[in-house]
Amino acid sequence: MTFAVSRTAATTGPGAGGTAGGPLRWRAAGRLAAALPDVRGRDRVTGWVRGTPRFTGPVHGRLTNGMAFELADCCDGSARDLVELCYRPPALAAVFDTVLRPGDCCYDVGANIGVYTLWAAGAVGRTGEVHAFEPVPEPRAVLAALAARNGLSQVRPTAWAVGATTGTVGLRRHPGASGLTHQVPAGDTAELTVPTTTLDQHATRHRPPDLIKIDVEGFELEVLLGATELLRARRPAVLLEMLPSHLARRGGRAQGELVGVLAAAGYRLFNLTRRGLAGQGEFSANVLALHPGWARFDPVVAALRRTPFPRNQTT
Repeated sequence: MTFAVSRTAATTGPGAGGTAGGPLRWRAAGRLAAALPDVRGRDRVTGWVRGTPRFTGPVHGRLTNGMAFELADCCDGSARDLVELCYRPPALAAVFDTVLRPGDCCYDVGANIGVYTLWAAGAVGRTGEVHAFEPVPEPRAVLAALAARNGLSQVRPTAWAVGATTGTVGLRRHPGASGLTHQVPAGDTAELTVPTTTLDQHATRHRPPDLIKIDVEGFELEVLLGATELLRARRPAVLLEMLPSHLARRGGRAQGELVGVLAAAGYRLFNLTRRGLAGQGEFSANVLALHPGWARFDPVVAALRRTPFPRNQTT
């Protein structure tokens, strides 16, 4: 993967208007994606408009919540997605907007270049905190630069991976697709070895979270196994990816074990569907786990029951 981030200071703060910089086709695809109804074939149409991504940069603009970005190159797919996010919020933004309040704390596990870190930072404000766990140096550098560009002192980037135990873990990277970086089983060849912590341990030294977002390409179970005390004692909302293709890296029983950990802690799982929050049916690409004993359970469920989520929940 390749990233280069402009270090030029922002001249306006979050909330100011702005336009996306990048190829005309990319901007047109972004506007089209924001305007078209969420039906099958939409991604195919917008992908055709966008075309083959030969353009390598620069790109600049603002997310719909006003957070600014400027990258000198965009060889990575996560960076290219930023142009589209100038015209629509990221797919899971409504969860952050509904769950988080000013002064809250969010743990972003698998933060990548920081799209949801920036979104959470806007929701918790200057008195809150966002702990962004991203062990891969290149996307973490982008995340840190974007936080600095927007003056987000509430963002705490960390180089640690998160797992069931402390120690080290091997990672496999995908050139041009930083969002697909994932852990490799013990004994397999790794391109990068990084230190690991657990959320239980992290929360003893830092502010505990009100929301945990987990996107670690199939190793969500390990993260939860290292957070059992935090789930029991604090009952934070948990937003996690549940793609079967990713969970398959852990074996056929991974999904059942993951659900079992949350159920043992008293959580209920909700699907994020095109009609809103749903408590039944096949699991959606991402699920929201909430504890009925959490003080915000009823208002959050009531609000999200009426909130549609897009079919494609990857960005």
